[in-house]
Amino acid sequence: MPDAAAEPLVCREWQPLPVGLAEREVGRLHALAERAGRRFAPQKVLTRTASGLQACQVVGVLAAPGGPTLEILPKIDHDDGAVRAALVRMLTVAWRLRVAGGELAAMRTQRRELLEILIRLFTGRLLTVVRRGLPRRYLEHQEDLNLLRGRLHVTRQVTRFVGRPDRYACRFDERTEDTPLNRVLKAAVAKLADLTRSADTRRRLAELAARLQFAGDTADPLRELVRLDRTNVTFHELYRLACRFLAREWQDTATGAKPGFALLFPMNELFEEFVGRCVIRAVPARRVYLQHRGHHAIDTAADRRLFALRPDIVVETPAGAIILDTKWKRLTFDDDDLGISPSDIYQMAVYGDAYRAKRVVLIYPWHEGMDCRSGIVRNWTIRGAGRPLDVAAVDVGRPDEVVESLRRIVAGMETT
Repeated sequence: MPDAAAEPLVCREWQPLPVGLAEREVGRLHALAERAGRRFAPQKVLTRTASGLQACQVVGVLAAPGGPTLEILPKIDHDDGAVRAALVRMLTVAWRLRVAGGELAAMRTQRRELLEILIRLFTGRLLTVVRRGLPRRYLEHQEDLNLLRGRLHVTRQVTRFVGRPDRYACRFDERTEDTPLNRVLKAAVAKLADLTRSADTRRRLAELAARLQFAGDTADPLRELVRLDRTNVTFHELYRLACRFLAREWQDTATGAKPGFALLFPMNELFEEFVGRCVIRAVPARRVYLQHRGHHAIDTAADRRLFALRPDIVVETPAGAIILDTKWKRLTFDDDDLGISPSDIYQMAVYGDAYRAKRVVLIYPWHEGMDCRSGIVRNWTIRGAGRPLDVAAVDVGRPDEVVESLRRIVAGMETT
């Protein structure tokens, strides 16, 4: 891991990294970004430029082995602290983590980088639940004792202790904290202890390690056969979050250095998931489908369907469906078309026809060049079909207001 005393580098999407990095540090960050970004292909995390490295449309944290830590933030028109808090809020909504108001208020006031905020969120919630007790399970245990405990192991008794009334081959259930779930949590705590730069967080992690001391170690925590059920409901979200931390590690085999760490999120996917989850909250009385399937663009003469459609969000209303599709792009107001790609318009026209939609909507992030922070930016009509196509924006820099913005947008469309 990088030197704990070194401050992380910070940049925004599509911006160059701060100057002054040694070529060796540039190489380590780029190599880690290439390995971590394979699952986003063909999208890149960092690209080489004549002057060094430039961020792309993936945000998060890269901690190069033996090198610097880089924090890539979304290109949102707010200061770094507000952007970090907004990004964490978007992640908690997309990951379906229930976060208390006090936790959200703390995020806005903490002057910490993204990784520290996420670690603190995890450790705080985990401490709260483990102080009430860890999940346990019963495991069958066999032991030879002087007094009978549990059930007699008849086969072992008659083969080993025949004629020995002072010894009993016992078989009994013993309650233990050494469960797959606890082993995963213990592995996450150990990993985060290597990553955090905060003394207060280290103290929290030390307490967690002590409380998890009776859970065994695991060589591969992500392959543990964890069973999530009603007996450990309070740990479900924590388990999913632990897995996200544990899945982001890469060994530097070339140098034999400690593993690098990457926690990255393509902004187009995060924006889509965040807006979709917010729409579900905004219109609880309506059926909302995310990444809906079942419609196709083409019906052939042979009664076959081709080119499956998958709109981001479908809202069912009594008057017909409303199709919403998200685009993590900046609208421009120098031209009448707002800089919207023609292919996005064609896509919405096909969605509208296939679903016989009442309206179709493109949703973009707000930026300072807009007149209002949320709502409908333009009302257009698709020629021929006569179907309304609306361009809307939401301010993800103020994530707590997005649900209400989307409620107004969808509710207004239901009445027009």
